[in-house]
Amino acid sequence: MSTDNKAPFGLRPCKRYIATHDSDGKSVYADSPEQVYRVRDAGAMSRSYAVGSIPANLENDADVTAYRGEEGRTSHLRQDIVVSPGANLVVVDLKPGGVSAMHRTVSIDFSICVIGEIDHELDGGEKVRLQPGDHIVQRGTMHRWSNPSSTEPARFVACTLPCVPFQIAGERLAEFHAKL
Repeated sequence: MSTDNKAPFGLRPCKRYIATHDSDGKSVYADSPEQVYRVRDAGAMSRSYAVGSIPANLENDADVTAYRGEEGRTSHLRQDIVVSPGANLVVVDLKPGGVSAMHRTVSIDFSICVIGEIDHELDGGEKVRLQPGDHIVQRGTMHRWSNPSSTEPARFVACTLPCVPFQIAGERLAEFHAKL
């Protein structure tokens, strides 16, 4: 994956604001970097925010400091889909005609289409088309994302939370990413 900080394919860059507190206890917005990663054949994604535990430790801006860091599992530079334990918020931009690899994560994901139309396809062959506001509750299933438009980009936002691995047809749930 290559990196930059620009939204691809003519989409407006996402603005992410982190609300926190100043030393007087007043609510303020914290500056923080965000990194966009190009994803071959699909588009791009960025980790909008991540925390390393549920419930999250917000004391003394521990979460903000960890996210701003260049290392650690909640760093803004990481490309993981799931932070375990913890929560991850990702923004995924699909280029016109973009298709992700078929994949599965050990997580429950809440994914909301916010721009364009997006197809969500399961390994069993079922497919749904999402329009802005439509969403998927992804429960450890094998799936892929695609943009059915040949001219317009699309975007979805997902929050991923790790889940307890369970048995599926006699096999334990495990992360898998097919090669494109």
